Amino acid sequence: MLSRYMPMMLSKKSIESNFSRIFALIFGITLYLATTAVFAQPAQRLLLSGDIIAQTQQLSAREQLDVISSINSQRSTDAKSLIDSLEQQHAQQPLANIDALRLTLLRCVNLLEFGEFNQAITLAKQGEIKARQFKYDTARPYFMQCQAAAHQSLGNTLQEQQLTEEALRLAKRYSEKQAIVNSLYARSRQNTSLENYNQSIEDLRLALAIFDEAQAQFQHWYLLPKSFIQSEISNVFFSMGDYVEALYFSEAAYKDISFFGKIKSTVAINVALIYIALNDKSNVLYYLNKAEDFSKNITMGSERDAANQDAILAIIHLYVGDYDIAEQLAHSSISLFTKYQQPIYVMRIKRTLAKVYFAQHKDTLALSLLNEIVEQATELKQFSDLEEFNQIISQYYAEQNQFESAYQFQVQRFAAAKQAAAKLNNAHFMQYKARITAQSEASTAPEKPASNINQNLTITALIILLLSVGLVLFLARRPQRLNADTQEENQQQRIDHMLSNAKQGQYQLSLLLININHINLEDIPFMIPRLKLTLREQDQLFRHNTDELIIILPHTSSMGAARVVTQIERVLSEWKTGIKVNIGMASLQQLDNFDVLVKKAVINQLNKIKLQETPPNDEH
Repeated sequence: MLSRYMPMMLSKKSIESNFSRIFALIFGITLYLATTAVFAQPAQRLLLSGDIIAQTQQLSAREQLDVISSINSQRSTDAKSLIDSLEQQHAQQPLANIDALRLTLLRCVNLLEFGEFNQAITLAKQGEIKARQFKYDTARPYFMQCQAAAHQSLGNTLQEQQLTEEALRLAKRYSEKQAIVNSLYARSRQNTSLENYNQSIEDLRLALAIFDEAQAQFQHWYLLPKSFIQSEISNVFFSMGDYVEALYFSEAAYKDISFFGKIKSTVAINVALIYIALNDKSNVLYYLNKAEDFSKNITMGSERDAANQDAILAIIHLYVGDYDIAEQLAHSSISLFTKYQQPIYVMRIKRTLAKVYFAQHKDTLALSLLNEIVEQATELKQFSDLEEFNQIISQYYAEQNQFESAYQFQVQRFAAAKQAAAKLNNAHFMQYKARITAQSEASTAPEKPASNINQNLTITALIILLLSVGLVLFLARRPQRLNADTQEENQQQRIDHMLSNAKQGQYQLSLLLININHINLEDIPFMIPRLKLTLREQDQLFRHNTDELIIILPHTSSMGAARVVTQIERVLSEWKTGIKVNIGMASLQQLDNFDVLVKKAVINQLNKIKLQETPPNDEH
């Protein structure tokens, strides 16, 4: 009898052994993929070190590149020194192609920090050519982004917009999440300048939603710090006049791990500007002191950073009544921007200086300066600036009871406003044209697989992982689970098909996310048919998980989706009264997949909860 059962026992042990090996393989690969990106991030103590250059030079070339990437926008001078050192090392002992390519990219980004825009454009073009030669096409969108940023600073709007859209298209094609985040940030800044604030917020929220995935990307190229994105969201809300949200995202930037270096003084200055808008002088003084304390302890920025900072500090000191300090800062900023040949910035700082002169009762100097920049704004066709300059002069004459002169400058102001609106419309058209061009090229360009070796390694590892998981499921599955998997797969295919049709047909589509964890389980089979009665034939309702429903609304804008939400809330109230059900909404954009759309709906849901939790009399 014993011998009869031996083969079965051995077989069982063999199966258990196979399971152990499979799970060990899965665990090993998963751990490797999860930790590779984590370990690629330099330690925070190193990034904050006062001796960062010496400590970084003790690391391998690839680790040095990770450090440079992390500090390029925060400690630009230190990053420049490390780049110089690595380039010398590369000249003596060549780096691997991928490391040499990344070094070129980080040099390009560093040139932007120091105002060397033409050099950055040249280097970005060379870098893209090298990326093609080395078969690292996944690096191309990063070089395009560097080139676009340089064109933006040079005032070449059309080139900037076309490059940004093309970079975003390639980033999506190669699934480069870091490049997607960077491009969304750049496009949001374009939209803010064009007063498309809602689109700016949409791009920035999406960038935040995928930021953690971008940070965990297998091959690191370059990723903006999260605190930059949060700070930019704050700036957009400030431009919209929503000072509560502006403060909220500035505080979020304060708390992020990437909050070090020059961003510290930048955010403090921005918060001071928000409190100027709120006319809260005590808080303005508090954050002014914090900004100046940060600046004393941070000497890692470029002269261009100093010029920007002095310009804004001049505005703040003017507000608090420190006129002499404001005048000194304005002169310092004008001198630096003149050195870097930035006439538009010089013109705008002179506006601040003119206001300082008025406050100091130096009216003749102020008017002379304003007339000078009116001529300059006319020559540069900066009509929105011209509108403001004429308004300042008109207001001055009105206060002096010289109403005829005040009227003349008001007439000039309205003419400038008309020209500014026409220029804005033209810029909107150029942006639209750039996006159409990118879409046209996407439809005609032959698809090439990304040829990054590291990416191929990732794909290979993932294939092994999926095969291992598949084998485990094959050995352990049950018929009912197979049916459930098939049903779930069919549901996902239907959802993907609906999103794909909307993108190809270029029509609007909205998604609703409904939390049903407060509904009794026995009521759900009756509630779902009732919900379907409120929907159109083309609308689709899916069970996302045990606690959530998903509704896809083709040919539906955000306003239309809001009306559907109202109808659904009425249905839900029939089952559970007294509980506010927060239904998340999201509208499909060209870059979105289902996961991104769900994340956006979750963010919308959380925002609604936050608004409900905010006390009605809360000033903040």
